[in-house]
Amino acid sequence: MRTNLEIVQECDNFPYPNLTNNTAYTKAIEPLWLFFLPDDLEPHGFLIQSVVDRMPWTPSFRLIPESKQVHLLKYPGRKDWQTACNEAIDELLDLTRAKKVFPRLGKKRDEKFPIVGAKFDIGIERSAMSLFGIIGQGAHMTVYTRTSLGEMKFWIPRRNANKSTYPDMLDQAVAGGVAQGETPFECIVREAGEETALDEEVVRGDVVAAGTVTWFNVSDEKAGGEVGLMNPGVLYVYDLEVGQEVVFKPVDDDIQAFHLMSVDEVRDAMRSGEFKPSCAAVMMDFFVRHGFITAENEVDYVEIVSRLHRKLPFRTSPGF
Repeated sequence: MRTNLEIVQECDNFPYPNLTNNTAYTKAIEPLWLFFLPDDLEPHGFLIQSVVDRMPWTPSFRLIPESKQVHLLKYPGRKDWQTACNEAIDELLDLTRAKKVFPRLGKKRDEKFPIVGAKFDIGIERSAMSLFGIIGQGAHMTVYTRTSLGEMKFWIPRRNANKSTYPDMLDQAVAGGVAQGETPFECIVREAGEETALDEEVVRGDVVAAGTVTWFNVSDEKAGGEVGLMNPGVLYVYDLEVGQEVVFKPVDDDIQAFHLMSVDEVRDAMRSGEFKPSCAAVMMDFFVRHGFITAENEVDYVEIVSRLHRKLPFRTSPGF
C-alpha cells in the first residue's frame, strides 16, 4: 500500500531542482526542447527528442538545434497572422496523421484547448497537447453527501475498461478539459450535464470553487499516448454537496458504474492505485481542505500540500 506522499508523487513525478544535488532534475530537463509562439520570449511547452525527430515539421516552424528550440513562425506580411498560426498547427497535425507518425494520436476531433499563457487566442487539439508539452487545463468536481449520522460519502465513478486512457480506474464524479474560449466553471456545468445529468440550476447554485491542483507529470502507458511525454497541468477544483436522495448513474459509455464510497474506502482505493493519478491528487487536496489529512496525522503533510500546488514551468496568464 502506498503512502499519501507516494500517491501525490505518482501524478507530480517530474524531478524538482535541488540545492544540494541537482542530478535528477538536470538529467530530466537537459534533453527537452522548448516550444515558442511568435513575439513571445517565454516558452510554452516541452518537447522530448523523439517527438522532435519524428514530427514532419512544415515551413511554419523553425527548429534551432543548438538551443533546442522550436518556434512557430509569424509570417509578418499577413494581417491575419494569428489565424495563420492556428492553421499552421492544424496543418502539422493533419500531416502527422496522414504519415501515421504517432499511431496513438488518434482521430481528429473538433475539440480544441487553449495554449495556456499565450498572448493571443491560439488552440491545439487535446490529443496533441502532450506532444508539445503544453500546460493542460481541466476542471474537476468532487461530489459528496452526508449520512444521517453525519458521515461523508463520495460519489465515485469507475471508467470503462475500453477507454484509451486510464481504463477501469476510479475518477471524479465530474471532470473534463477546459476547452478554448471556456471558463473552468462553465466546463463544470457542461460536464455535469453530460456525465451525470445533474440539474444545471443545482450546479450553478450549489457548487463551491475550491482553488487549484497543479503538477508536472511524465506520461506512462496508462495515459494512452506516447510514453515519456511532458504533461504540466492545472485542475480547477470544485466541491458539491448533494442530498442522500440523489443517486448517480452513468449517462454515457465513458463510465461503467458509480459507487458511493466512505472516506476510508476512498483512502484505501487511492493507496492501492485504483484512482487515475490526477483524480487521486484532487481527492488528496479535498482531504487536506476538509481536515481528513492534517499535520497531526500525516508526517509528510507539508510536502504533500506543497506538491499539490507545484509552480508550473510556464506562464499561466498572458502577462502583457
